[in-house]
Amino acid sequence: MPTWDKIFQETDKLTPLALLEQYISKFFEISGNSVICYFSSFTITRPYQVPPPLQSIVDQDMQGFMTCTKGAQKGCLDLIIHTPGGDYEATKRIINYLLSTYKKIRVFVPHMAMSGGTLLACAGDEIYMGDYSSLGPTDPQILISGRYVPVGAVISEFQRAFSEVDKNPKSALLWNERLKQVPLGLIEALTTMKKNSNSYLEQLLSKRNCAGEKIDDIKKIVKVLNSHEAHSSHGKGIFYQDAKKIGLNVKRLNDFKDLEEAVLSVYHAAIVVFQKTHIQKIIANHLGKNYIQATQLETQLPAGMH
Repeated sequence: MPTWDKIFQETDKLTPLALLEQYISKFFEISGNSVICYFSSFTITRPYQVPPPLQSIVDQDMQGFMTCTKGAQKGCLDLIIHTPGGDYEATKRIINYLLSTYKKIRVFVPHMAMSGGTLLACAGDEIYMGDYSSLGPTDPQILISGRYVPVGAVISEFQRAFSEVDKNPKSALLWNERLKQVPLGLIEALTTMKKNSNSYLEQLLSKRNCAGEKIDDIKKIVKVLNSHEAHSSHGKGIFYQDAKKIGLNVKRLNDFKDLEEAVLSVYHAAIVVFQKTHIQKIIANHLGKNYIQATQLETQLPAGMH
């Protein structure tokens, strides 16, 4: 398997995108299934600020998945992902499209699939992770005062406020200052959001990754993945052994050497694309079709873009 440095050197002969296309084709030769890669540059350090939608899951990504699905066989999909997550409803719409299009889905995580990326992984009948891979908590987040906070944490803080004010009415002034930035009616909306997210993840796992498992066992998985209380932060890694322990249908990628080498080569090639261009997100398939999002700093995309 060519490591990152070897692939980086190969771009002296081919454009980064052409090289990525070559390694996706090699992965297809090994797997024999339709292949879609969904990669974000979120782990790349840039000397400029990148708009979050360019690196996160958004509704616009549906165009990329539709582009990469057209003309491909609809039996089994091998989905390779590297993403920080993104818009919750957009993620659900993409998952619904993939589930209704492909009879079986295998998800490969060569490095990180966090938050909404973990939801995407849970849409797979099988998840392949290496010792270097990680998923993340799926608990929904909300933007308050310029930063994302767990929905469950906001609800818990309100519950704590009512409890403390009930015990000590004088604390009401303090709590009023802390909570006045939260709009009226938000707690009810967040409570509904949390309930719906639990229900959605339960249904998703029952449909694909944990199909045939007891509902009580699936509920336990949901409780771990979708609860902010179970994790120190939304960015906490859930590694292969953790995923296996909580009951996800996950396979150790290191045990499938040919697949592992092919997946990692595709991933390294994508990272080189991000490092050598201003491209921020790539959705590509084994037929040479791709959908690319880049910052405006780049006036012309590299040759090889379709």
